Amino acid sequence: MLLTLLIVFLGGLALNLTPCVYPLIPITIGFFGGQSEGKTSKLFVMGLFYVLGMALTYSIVGVITALSGAIFGTLMQNPFVIGFIVLIFIALSLSMFGVYEFKLPDSLVAKAGGSKSGMFGAFFMGLTMGIVAAPCIGPFVIGLVTYVAAKGDPYYGFLLFFVMAIGLGLPYLVLALFSGKIKNLPRAGFWMDAVKHIFGFILLGMAIYFAEPLLPKSIVKYILPIFMIIAGIFLLFMDKEASKIFGFKVFKILFSTILIALAAYMLYPTEKKSLDWEYYTEANYTTALSNNNKMIIDFYADWCIPCKELDAITFSDEKVIAASKNFKSFKVDMTKTLSDQTEIIRKKFDIRGMPTVLIINSSGQEVERITGFVNAEEFLKIIDTIK
Repeated sequence: MLLTLLIVFLGGLALNLTPCVYPLIPITIGFFGGQSEGKTSKLFVMGLFYVLGMALTYSIVGVITALSGAIFGTLMQNPFVIGFIVLIFIALSLSMFGVYEFKLPDSLVAKAGGSKSGMFGAFFMGLTMGIVAAPCIGPFVIGLVTYVAAKGDPYYGFLLFFVMAIGLGLPYLVLALFSGKIKNLPRAGFWMDAVKHIFGFILLGMAIYFAEPLLPKSIVKYILPIFMIIAGIFLLFMDKEASKIFGFKVFKILFSTILIALAAYMLYPTEKKSLDWEYYTEANYTTALSNNNKMIIDFYADWCIPCKELDAITFSDEKVIAASKNFKSFKVDMTKTLSDQTEIIRKKFDIRGMPTVLIINSSGQEVERITGFVNAEEFLKIIDTIK
């Protein structure tokens, strides 16, 4: 048991090396940088609450999905869950703009020796991040889901996922300690109000990002870049807090300029190169089998971060596109993971999480299953060996 828990803990720690967890870093820096007061003991307790919140949610989500046979991360396609996450980000951003302050009950404040605020905020932020982290799957997580499902013991499953989540969340405890030290910068008054405004915009940006699955696809591309432009203009010309501090003024100008430039780049129309995808149907899949076609089948979801990375980095590579000409390439939209049609496909191909990319040879046999992000070079090595 101890060896198993150690392996699971190290596996959780290693998940921080996957590309899909990167968005959690600016969120953590933004939250703790604006909530803490530079006191190490308070930073540690807030970070601990954050990690425990993440571990609790991750454990519950993991056990439910494993024991029910559902897709890991499926909660992220539920509009109510997405709405809850968006509201959390908006609520946290409002605290950065001084609309209100997270505060523990006075009785608990007294027992805690005067610790004022942020504990509830840190815990709820951790709960939210646990859900956000759920779609960041990899071979390790899918293997753990399968293992717990085979065991059929919810208590054992909860323990394994809790320990894995502690490993996943440990670096964020370190980030909490580091990020909160921003409070020790000079001239804490106006300075920190201005810094908190930047953090507030970061959190609002993340709220928009996670709300995208609920928005019409025709406008999704424009919402976040337009917000970034508005935030950049506000910080440049309207937010005068701490502008007398030369170093911060230079930083704010650079930050706002980069923000606006990045938004303009995102809005600039570009030709997207990719494989010759066809949307999966039972008919075209059966036809490909009967014609002895080699196949690449990409199971993706709109809420899946590494799915987007595969499209942007791997499937857009010229060499990958050229090599794929010898394959029939199918896309399978698993965004609505609770629908009957999606459930039939999930069971047919035994899909446990997104992204999952199946490589099928000319004999109709699955010879490779990719779960998680791989770069173009790795993907080429896989498909070049398929006959």
